Amino acid sequence: MSVASRTSTTQQSYTIAQITDTHLMATAQGSFVKMNPEQSFQAVLDHIFQLYPQVDAIVHTGDLAQEAVPETYQRYIEKMQHYQIPFFQIPGNHDLLSAFPLPEGQQFPYCVEYGTWCFILLNTAVPEHVDGLLDSAQLEQLDVLLQQHQQQHVIICGHHHPFDMNSTWIDQHKLKNTEALMAVLCKHDHIKLMLCGHVHQESQRTEQNIPCFSSPSTCVQFKPLSHDFALDTVHPGFRILHLHADGRFETQVHRLIDAPCEINTEISGY
Repeated sequence: MSVASRTSTTQQSYTIAQITDTHLMATAQGSFVKMNPEQSFQAVLDHIFQLYPQVDAIVHTGDLAQEAVPETYQRYIEKMQHYQIPFFQIPGNHDLLSAFPLPEGQQFPYCVEYGTWCFILLNTAVPEHVDGLLDSAQLEQLDVLLQQHQQQHVIICGHHHPFDMNSTWIDQHKLKNTEALMAVLCKHDHIKLMLCGHVHQESQRTEQNIPCFSSPSTCVQFKPLSHDFALDTVHPGFRILHLHADGRFETQVHRLIDAPCEINTEISGY
């Protein structure tokens, strides 16, 4: 376990963007469910920096790649480094951990600090499985990290959604041991929110006094409250977080004004 510190002695608040489910292909020209994820990813990044030119960092909550090969991850790293701000990412079920871009020597879970705030990054992905799981070692280390950072406001980040979205097909593939996760989290009172990806849609709920948010994908969106797989026609987007030193936060979702392409809603899977 280790901690990456971004602490400033003068900065009192931070603006963090959450992106998720980019599903990038091996080449920039590749298509994913008949759209170009590279194009929509770039459009979302442009929108972030248009609205928030002083954004402090970007956190990616998984499924960085659809084609999980070194070329995909290298292109992502080069694109993100262009903006010259910190960025960090966690794997999703489509990612390949052996090729996934992690800081050298880093293991999950680990922390990234911003002033009085602390992001704890989890790996919920299970090789060759769509659904998620946190093994006992991660849960134990999570508890230790939460004890070590009792004086900070904590944000928990994982790819898989821990709670039902009331969409039968995607809820089959949620985090499988949410009760074990919540048993750890409920021992601590400094957790301010949880972030996830995976569901390709915006949602908000509160569990055990912890606000939990999912965010839209930078590419295709899943139709809410759907029994079977279905794509939505709403536009790609991202979530913004405004974090204050005293533990207050505001969050909102922004979407692209123009769709990067016309979505084919007749697609039956991905």
